[in-house]
Amino acid sequence: MSKKQLFLVISVIVSVFLISPVADAFASGEKSAESAASTTGHGKYLAGQGVIIPPESVYVDSYIAGVDYRYPIPEEGIGISLYAGHRQVSGAGQEEIIQVGIQGRKMEFEDLPPMNVAFVIDKSGSMDSRDKMDWVKESFYIFVESVRDTDFVSLVVFDNEAQVIFPSTRMDSRDKRLRFKDAVRDIQPGGGTNLFQGLEQGYSQVMANFRSEYTNRVLFLTDGVGKSEGILDMAATYREMDVNVSTIGLGGDFDLKLMNDLARAGGGSSRFVADRVEMEKIFGSELDRAFVPAARELVMILELSPGVELVETWGYNHSISEQVISYRLPTLHHGDYETIMVRIRIAGSERRGRQTLARFTLNAQDTSGRPIPSESRILEAEFVDDMAPVAGYSDAMVLRSGTTLDYAEKLILIGELYYSCRAEIDETNALRDEMWRGGNYDMSYERLTSPQIRELERSVAARMGRAMDLTVSMKKSMENARLRLDNEGFEDELTVLEQYIRILGEELEMEEANVSGIVRDREIAPLVSDRPFTDHMANLFREMTLDFKTRSEGVVAVSGFTMQNGQTAPIIDLLNETATVEFGRIDSLILVERNRLDEVLAEQQIQLTGLVDTSTAIRVGEILAAQYIVTGSVIEMTGSVVIFGRVINVESAEVESVAQVIVTKDPIVKGLLGI
Repeated sequence: MSKKQLFLVISVIVSVFLISPVADAFASGEKSAESAASTTGHGKYLAGQGVIIPPESVYVDSYIAGVDYRYPIPEEGIGISLYAGHRQVSGAGQEEIIQVGIQGRKMEFEDLPPMNVAFVIDKSGSMDSRDKMDWVKESFYIFVESVRDTDFVSLVVFDNEAQVIFPSTRMDSRDKRLRFKDAVRDIQPGGGTNLFQGLEQGYSQVMANFRSEYTNRVLFLTDGVGKSEGILDMAATYREMDVNVSTIGLGGDFDLKLMNDLARAGGGSSRFVADRVEMEKIFGSELDRAFVPAARELVMILELSPGVELVETWGYNHSISEQVISYRLPTLHHGDYETIMVRIRIAGSERRGRQTLARFTLNAQDTSGRPIPSESRILEAEFVDDMAPVAGYSDAMVLRSGTTLDYAEKLILIGELYYSCRAEIDETNALRDEMWRGGNYDMSYERLTSPQIRELERSVAARMGRAMDLTVSMKKSMENARLRLDNEGFEDELTVLEQYIRILGEELEMEEANVSGIVRDREIAPLVSDRPFTDHMANLFREMTLDFKTRSEGVVAVSGFTMQNGQTAPIIDLLNETATVEFGRIDSLILVERNRLDEVLAEQQIQLTGLVDTSTAIRVGEILAAQYIVTGSVIEMTGSVVIFGRVINVESAEVESVAQVIVTKDPIVKGLLGI
């Protein structure tokens, strides 16, 4: 079979796969908090199969929401964090990313409100595959050791019919915990999937011990598709009675859209679980994210300033009225986080200096229905003369989210290009079949050709080549982001992109050595090739220092820049001297003296290059009693030099700024590199 025929067969297989309810849910484009968290895991699950993901299966919101951005956790109420991709923007105008983080407060499990929970478990025959029932059982064993004496627990299983195997019971003795374990241990998969009856029995168990001061919740777990008529109306009815439902989907065949809709109608959350580790987290350290609401009826308003235009937004159901975008979220759970992403276009402005881009306001109710005091945040940026002052996102939070957004959008484009070749491949194979039937038996199938076939092949190759270019560009961008974030994150995504390169390389009939070379290539071209090095430096340090000018007084240690290879060069001395001068100009900062930093490094037997590692830098910052530590790296490539600086918050242990410039390796730069 030729590669083109093989591609056709793969396309047919994928087409059949897409008929499943899961694929239908992706294609539906539902946008909600619950579906975002759930489909993230499922998108990774599909990508992990080693195929190019069909574009209709890439749900951008899910990729954004699937990342834990580690927003600051509030002591009370709801935490709000507002970020922009850059602290300086071009006065000529540009696109920008805004990220809004909403964080529920975190409480110790023993301090959470008492729970009245019914677990509804699908035990149909499909739960026997991939040891899924074993995941469930092991997770319940973890849960029952944490449950408190005040909590009510029940267990319902269903296949063709539902059965209560552990009635609602206050778990106030060791004997009851052991009986619960025995009930779990005896569950055996087999039968069909009656979703409606399972949920109905779960609600009845919660109502048996309903208490208004408790968290009354059904946790509905399934891996399949079954009888569900009327299930959403039932969930909405019980939600009005303050009994909510959260859903967990297992594996690859459950009805994703139904589970998202059920959680939304029932006032709960929806999660996808791909493996036993994730399941154990849900029933262990993240139990409150599935069960316990922190706030309800959240209304979030983003008001864009004049001259700022909305391009697109992701995150939740929203409405737009001129410059105002309104988002609604029914429930925020304890310890849970939610993310809104907004792409804006900033118009050119003759004004320079600090200007407001947007204002964000949040209104919500507590779990008793009382209003939570409204909170607002303002987002500002410095307007400057240069086009593209820095390369890539410089705010560390937006670097994570923006790179994830870019990745999801690229997956769609790559998938569209890849699968758009189906018609040409069909036609090519039909023409070859016709030539073969015409008596061309002395030629191999692949060598049968004609001007029409060659034209079709050129069309396919052009789109495959474009898909390859997008893949390579995204891989380089993601590798660069990972490097700036201290080699954290994007492992799965980079694996997928490397698989894409190999798939596309085969379609383009590239030599294996060439494909391997593309996989290894990390060269990044400068955005502005003719900008003087001194201007690059000015932009880099302005980006790094702008944020500090709005902070209260703090102590900062400037450890400085190092070459990635550990060598020294005049460029390092120049960058370090400039860093000391620029951060020293900020009135709110107190700089740690250089000799004190050198003493600590000597005492701790740490090389200066070791401070590129964030954990090492934080340890040094703690010894110096500094709130912030500044480090940086210089990475020499074939035709360019990447220079990026990090601002690390010692107290939160987070990288806050990852500003970067990419400089052409001209004669001046070569001299600074000692070449």
